Amino acid sequence: MKTSINLFDINSLFEFSRIVNSSTDIKFILNHFLLTAMGKLLCSSGIILLKNEENSYRVQVARGFTLHTQSLTIKKPPKGLIYLTPKEIQRGKWVKLLLQNKINISIPLISKNNIVGIVGVRRVTKKKLSKDETTYFKSLANIASTAIEEKLNIDKLKKINRELDRKIHELNTLFDLSKEFNIVLDREKLIKIFTLSLIGQIGTYQYAICLKDSEKLEVIASRLKNPLNKQILEYFGEIEAPTYISSIKLSKNIKSQLHEIGLKILVPIHLHNKVKGIIALGNKMNNQLYSQSDMEFLYSLGNLAIISLENSRLFEEAIEKQKMEDELLIARDIQYGLLPKNLPKLDGYDVAAINISSKQVGGDYYDLIKCSDSKYIVAIGDVSGKGMPASLLMANLQAMIRALVPFDISLSELTKRVNDLINESTGNDRFVTFFWGCINTQKKIFSYVNAGHNPPFLLHKNGTVERLQKGGLILGVMKDLMPYEEETVNLQPGDILLLFTDGVSEAMNQDGIEFGEEKILSLIKSYSKESAKYILDRIVEIVKNYSGSFQSDDITLVVVKVV
Repeated sequence: MKTSINLFDINSLFEFSRIVNSSTDIKFILNHFLLTAMGKLLCSSGIILLKNEENSYRVQVARGFTLHTQSLTIKKPPKGLIYLTPKEIQRGKWVKLLLQNKINISIPLISKNNIVGIVGVRRVTKKKLSKDETTYFKSLANIASTAIEEKLNIDKLKKINRELDRKIHELNTLFDLSKEFNIVLDREKLIKIFTLSLIGQIGTYQYAICLKDSEKLEVIASRLKNPLNKQILEYFGEIEAPTYISSIKLSKNIKSQLHEIGLKILVPIHLHNKVKGIIALGNKMNNQLYSQSDMEFLYSLGNLAIISLENSRLFEEAIEKQKMEDELLIARDIQYGLLPKNLPKLDGYDVAAINISSKQVGGDYYDLIKCSDSKYIVAIGDVSGKGMPASLLMANLQAMIRALVPFDISLSELTKRVNDLINESTGNDRFVTFFWGCINTQKKIFSYVNAGHNPPFLLHKNGTVERLQKGGLILGVMKDLMPYEEETVNLQPGDILLLFTDGVSEAMNQDGIEFGEEKILSLIKSYSKESAKYILDRIVEIVKNYSGSFQSDDITLVVVKVV
């Protein structure tokens, strides 16, 4: 009789093994195992807990009762079959919970020395299991453990494969989007592709895309119930990593606002390791929660988009810069056209002049205007500042000079009128240092007015030097209350008159030392026997060599030599 029972048990175990190992449904295996054990061992109820992670077990099957606690912490799982009694409560609270539900026998599910779960049953009789029943239960548990672990591994593998397929799909999507982003330079189109990607790939109609303009976040696209206010945007600027709003410690005010708006996650957009924007999303259309994988995809999408948006910005800036440079080149041509193309020939005088702008256009000015056969106006000026504003004021100054010169008015009065006109047409932050004079070729005299300009050098043939500094205030600072002082000097053969702007005297070398007016005077004396053009060219050459490749200011020179 005993031999027939053992044979029956063996056949039962073989059949059980065949069934559970042929199934791919973990629930079926667990249910079949528990029902087989309960039927064979005459049990009225049973439970199976599978291990989730260290010390954590989850109820997978319960028969004959309902355990309200779905997860149990089991720090000391049994190593073999045990009978649960109040004495075993020292193993942990899980024993007490099972005892409360009349579970009195427990056995671990062990496969390859790894515990995969725990089984508990309630035997109807109070008798302990016989030796054969114990052997059968253990064998049944061992077969089930192997099948369970195999199916769990298969499920893990399937999950990994699904995750891998999803990742491949996301990579393909990002690759396709990168091609779209790379062929589009229009900012609005890029933003549209970005938002459509959020709707299509993530499945949400509630979103806000914010980018940093300077150091503040600005909303560039939004489809939220309520707009994002300044306080929320300032808070968004502190986000460094993808995060669930529910996991952030927030003030009641911000928490209430975000809840009202309906936002769920925040994903930063990085560029060069700095946060350049934020993607804020509300609920998905299918009401599913955002997974970690969703967060990673959004992070990659945002960082992909910001590169194209930044390239678009740089492209637009490059176009604007090119337009400006083109306009400056035109302005430079116009400005050079305003300067004398060919200097008038003065009887008994050798004249040379040059203007070199430090930028495309500048604020230096010189002119030589014929008034009559024996009178010529020579002028030089330096407008404050550089670039386009200075060049416009320079052109305005030239127009005034040329308009007023034909009138038979003294230089002193003319200078006052020019000063008042500039003061009325410009602000107090714009002014002009100006020097001009009238050469009378017959009388060999030079009458001048200096309005705050670098005093020109008048080197006489005998070696004496005069600085022409009589005049008055810089032009444009205020309406002149005092008349400009006019002075007349004699010009004799061999005398040299040099007019210059501070771009010459203040030219600096690499050590920050200025060229200085003494060097200018020394050069005039050194080349006093040469022509006006030669003197001019040598001064320019030496100043340029002194300052190297860096020219910080406009250079303007006028040389008048009496022959």
